[in-house]
Amino acid sequence: MGGGTVFIPLLTQGLNVPQHLAQWLNLVSFVPMAIVSLAIHVKNKLLDKRGFWTLLIPSAISAVVCALLAVKTSPKLLGIIFSFFLAAMGIVGLSISIKKAVDEKRRNTPQEPEDLASDTDKVRECTRK
Repeated sequence: MGGGTVFIPLLTQGLNVPQHLAQWLNLVSFVPMAIVSLAIHVKNKLLDKRGFWTLLIPSAISAVVCALLAVKTSPKLLGIIFSFFLAAMGIVGLSISIKKAVDEKRRNTPQEPEDLASDTDKVRECTRK
């Protein structure tokens, strides 16, 4: 999720800016930042040029299609769609964080005593050979 997650609700809920205008302002501010970020990544050789075009072309096409659809959508429906999108992203992000925390805890949990005993037996077998 990007800055629009905070910027759009701030504009629409906090400053009563219409949804269409808030999303337009978000895009207008995003484009220059994306260009600068891309230039920095190219300069620091952090850009995978093979994957760049496979991401850029579909992203650009879908952005244009979605922008054209957004213009024809009522601001109220646009706000509802954006709310569901944010909720879904929040749920996905929370799920990923919980899974990582559980996996990390499992990796750091000491083995049960019977597991240690069987490991000790394995070591003894290896040293006898």
